[in-house]
Amino acid sequence: MVSLIATQGTLFDLETVLDYGQSILNVAQELTKSLIEQRTISTRTIQAQMNRYFLGTAASGAWQWKDAYEAVEVAQILYLRQKGISFY
Repeated sequence: MVSLIATQGTLFDLETVLDYGQSILNVAQELTKSLIEQRTISTRTIQAQMNRYFLGTAASGAWQWKDAYEAVEVAQILYLRQKGISFY
């Protein structure tokens, strides 16, 4: 039912949305490893992980830097959770 509703009359199909979310999460998990190891997250690191998980470059349109910003935000949340900080 959900997939039927989600795919009718929308700009994106459900699979595309799920792939995007999974890619953001994968990038965030890789960036979290850097945070845990207290390594600086450079734009080069972010770009490399985004290219890897989005299967292309920003220049080719596979992702945008605002997507990378989302991944960094998720990485920060995952890092804080790893440290035992609760948001509730």
